[in-house]
Amino acid sequence: MKIVRKTIAGLPKIGITKSFCLVHPHIAAGVVVMASFIGMFLGPGMTNSYGIFEEEYENKYSSTNNTLASGKNSNTASGTLSPAIAIGAIHLATNYLFTTIAGALCERLGMGLTTFIGSLMVGSGHFLAGFCTEVWQLALTQGVLAGAGIGTIFIIVSTIPTSWFSNNQGFLIGIVHSGSGVGGLVLAPLTRYLINKYQLSGAVKILGIILAIGLALISLGMASKPDELVDREDMENIEIVSLSDNVSEHKASSLAKKRMSVRSFGVRNVHNTGGVLRSPEFWYLNVAVMLAEAAFYVVLFFLPVYAIGIGLTSEQGALIAGVANGATILGRITIGYIADLAGNINMFFITHLFVTVSCFFLWFPAKSFMVMMIFACTFGIFAGSLTPMVPLCSVTLFGQNGLANNVGLLGIGMVLTTSAAPVIARVFYEKIGQNGAGYGTVALFCGGTYLVATLSILALRLCVSRKPWVKI
Repeated sequence: MKIVRKTIAGLPKIGITKSFCLVHPHIAAGVVVMASFIGMFLGPGMTNSYGIFEEEYENKYSSTNNTLASGKNSNTASGTLSPAIAIGAIHLATNYLFTTIAGALCERLGMGLTTFIGSLMVGSGHFLAGFCTEVWQLALTQGVLAGAGIGTIFIIVSTIPTSWFSNNQGFLIGIVHSGSGVGGLVLAPLTRYLINKYQLSGAVKILGIILAIGLALISLGMASKPDELVDREDMENIEIVSLSDNVSEHKASSLAKKRMSVRSFGVRNVHNTGGVLRSPEFWYLNVAVMLAEAAFYVVLFFLPVYAIGIGLTSEQGALIAGVANGATILGRITIGYIADLAGNINMFFITHLFVTVSCFFLWFPAKSFMVMMIFACTFGIFAGSLTPMVPLCSVTLFGQNGLANNVGLLGIGMVLTTSAAPVIARVFYEKIGQNGAGYGTVALFCGGTYLVATLSILALRLCVSRKPWVKI
């Protein structure tokens, strides 16, 4: 253990220095937010664009290729499940597994160095995928290696900005998380363009280089808020409350703590991982996030394939997927802003209620490009709010302290659901449906998953407070 500690201590420090943060806190905060936005753009934004690769791998590796070429319906083929879905499922599972590992790694290596390591994994995973000729090779490179890197990047850029700001955290996190929507909007058509121009192997190599360089650069803009700045804010709040409310110093300290969100312990006064795991609120949140996140990526992965299945072109399918990602930009910012006013858990419930309804009443009956576009917009706006809602709800329940660890704990459950859900959806798509009915079963599967997630959020809301108009 001593050797390990000495090795860690000898590693280079990457990111904004503590002295710069203390002297120029506002500039440091701005750089952290900008770097986090770019990290969302290149990391989760690439995952959100995986539907384009899913379409290509489906065409290349599916055992029904010969059937498709002869003009027969893929759902009536031999029934062998397409192996291409395993790549995306493994990518997501590894992604969420490493959110937990990276959360602990940050405590030892620092935000900057951990981000840099993640950038190397993402870039090399995609670049090496360009040399792969078998599904199992792609599962190890674009699945495991790239997924681990994106999970490492995600847990850092999704949580670090909240420590720098006491007010309007929902709006701030919405802006940062909108980066993944912008990434999906830009990277989905870019991926399609590169594939058409350089073929699949060349496109994934180029993307690997872009991702490695871009994510390595953002590691230079990572930094946690120094404790000295937090202590300074504590004293300023105490002085403000003392002067305005004319109360004792002890009372002022208590009131100041309530007014701050940086160090609050949330509605549940827990101080460690064990306390979080013992709280029923954590498990309600965990079930909701597990199911909603799995359904979210099933929709994004299947939109291009689904569009082709109802008679649209591959270009229209890519556009629909890009619009769904782009709509998350508007949703994450506006819903984050509204959450500051109405409460994080309240908005978490409302948005997923709308997503459930849209899956049943827009996606399931969709047979035209226009209806698919309307669904893509609706889905993107409301379902896209999930990723910023997770850290915001965690802050509401358990406070800012240990946020990365708490969000990482939620990632453990998502390993199972995000790996299983695409496979289950693919079974519905290929085996159950006949004469195109398989497309509808995917929509019903996602709608049912979102319904259970919404009920879990409702249980969480009632567990915290049964008063309907309370801001929570």
